[in-house]
Amino acid sequence: MRYGYVRVSTADQNEERQVKKMLDLGIDEQCIFIDKASGKNLERDSYKKLMGIIVSGDEIVLDSLDRLGRDYDDLTVEWRRITRDIGCDLKALDLEFFDSAKFRAMGDVGKCVEDMLLSLLAYVAQTERKKMKQRQAEGIALAKERGVYKGRKPTEFDGDLLGEVELFLRDGGAKTEAAKMLGVNRATIYRMIEEGRLIA
Repeated sequence: MRYGYVRVSTADQNEERQVKKMLDLGIDEQCIFIDKASGKNLERDSYKKLMGIIVSGDEIVLDSLDRLGRDYDDLTVEWRRITRDIGCDLKALDLEFFDSAKFRAMGDVGKCVEDMLLSLLAYVAQTERKKMKQRQAEGIALAKERGVYKGRKPTEFDGDLLGEVELFLRDGGAKTEAAKMLGVNRATIYRMIEEGRLIA
């Protein structure tokens, strides 16, 4: 059986882009599992349901590796549990080469290559999250030096969501749409950028 796993960070985000990719691959709509939750851990309802039904020989398709998670240990341990303990295949669409079935076909060499690439990509996902938090802290410090930062306690947003909003803005996304993603008004987006809490 072939399954699709889709994750966005909050209920306000739209999962349609990821779902369309799964449908275009011929994955049945009933076999697409969707979570609107952070990638900081594996405690997600639809993910748990999917894990409860998969068996050896099944395949799980992801839009990208970080849809599975952003924590290095969770990501690497879970990938190996699914592919080696359960015997399912995992495939990340944004990395054509990152397909556990291809690694398995290469035998022991494939296992070594898979381990190295998985460790590297999981490290990159976790490091990007840490870098984003560091950039925010540095931005706030600079805003305080300029006297722009007001010192009030800012609204807390999920780190994964802020990362996705930053990428959206860097790709030329509109601040109005970014505001919708965070559930705030456009003025708040401008203020967060000015205060260094959002690096666009």
